[in-house]
Amino acid sequence: MRLSTVVAQVTPRILIYSATAGYRHESIPAATAALQQLGQQHGFAFDATEDRAQFNDNNLANYDALLFLSNSQEVLDDSGKQAFQTYLNKGGNYVGIHAASACLYNTTFYQKEVGALFDYHPELQPVTFLVLDKDHPSTTMLPDRWTYTEEVYNFRSDPRSVGAKVLLSVDPSSYNDTHVPSYNQGSPHPIGSAELIHCNTLYRSSS
Repeated sequence: MRLSTVVAQVTPRILIYSATAGYRHESIPAATAALQQLGQQHGFAFDATEDRAQFNDNNLANYDALLFLSNSQEVLDDSGKQAFQTYLNKGGNYVGIHAASACLYNTTFYQKEVGALFDYHPELQPVTFLVLDKDHPSTTMLPDRWTYTEEVYNFRSDPRSVGAKVLLSVDPSSYNDTHVPSYNQGSPHPIGSAELIHCNTLYRSSS
């Protein structure tokens, strides 16, 4: 008798966490809806919450990845931070979008996961972005250069110093920044990085 094994396809589950304790981006609802729509198209299940109580061991174990979306300031209490760190230590995945680098400033493990923390950005304006690594799955569909109206984040450290690989940068001659940076964020200017994914674009709802 021949035995056959049927392997059920399991839909990856991702938790979008968009809580804010400071500045709140008006693009959060549009970004959440866009992610959920993309999930339906590509076989991912996105849940969304701003309830910090959902950061507990039992709940986080249900998710293949945690996606921080435009958060600000202290968006987790100590127990939530511990559950988050335990999740990562067990091999959980993290994705950060836009202002995800502007929260949990006093949490060392989070700084390592996000790569670098937000310092400031010049005014919203057209900027030319550069792809530094065309082989990464998140950049294969992008042109080598493209111009887009966006905020250019400056960071408090170089994400490469904690092992992140910078995937995107900007052409410094393509935009105006009158502020003198207070920190060394390395060169070329980091915009999107891996191995855990963080991208600081997508400020506007139309993005």
